[in-house]
Amino acid sequence: MTDCIFCDPSKLLPRTITQFSEVSVVATLGQITEGGYLLLIPTTHTSCLGALDKVQIKSFDRIVKKSIELLKMEYPGPVTIFEHGIVGQTIKHAHLHLLPAGLDLTEKIVSDFPTSKIEIVDNLTELQALYQIRQEPYLLWSTFYDKYLVCWNPSAPAQYLRTITAELLGVPERANWKNMDPEKDKALVDETMGRLKPLFSTITTK
Repeated sequence: MTDCIFCDPSKLLPRTITQFSEVSVVATLGQITEGGYLLLIPTTHTSCLGALDKVQIKSFDRIVKKSIELLKMEYPGPVTIFEHGIVGQTIKHAHLHLLPAGLDLTEKIVSDFPTSKIEIVDNLTELQALYQIRQEPYLLWSTFYDKYLVCWNPSAPAQYLRTITAELLGVPERANWKNMDPEKDKALVDETMGRLKPLFSTITTK
């Protein structure tokens, strides 16, 4: 799509840590944490990760697992993962958030969407299989047990998961990436790239 910023590699290049034929690993604008906040973006225009095909999601899942390992090497500690699956997106192209912070988003999401069905999945391949059946918007987030939870068809506002993440980290002013202090954010993006590019150059998709 010509009007999608995530479909234009030249627009992502200044923040690209590494790129494969199917996935770009990018330092995100709006660093909620003190660096280390990444987006993993399919290079093919896709509405959400669940909409990828079986081959694409298996490859994506492998890159996610390796990315978590490398992120923990440079930013020790837990990694929080989430995706706005169509709902709550400001850019209508699938992208998975990884940030170095140990957060439990579950209680807040359950409280905000008490009538939405929530399911446990072991990996993104299971998410894709469920999405192919349900074909519904979703919120996806990680647990402390190396699994994911999926909340189906929630009425989540734009940047919902970013917002609750920023609030839990005590930096609500960073929730909206468009409102971040540009100098502070650039410094954090540059730090993230400087620390992670050498590590991520070792990734293979095999």
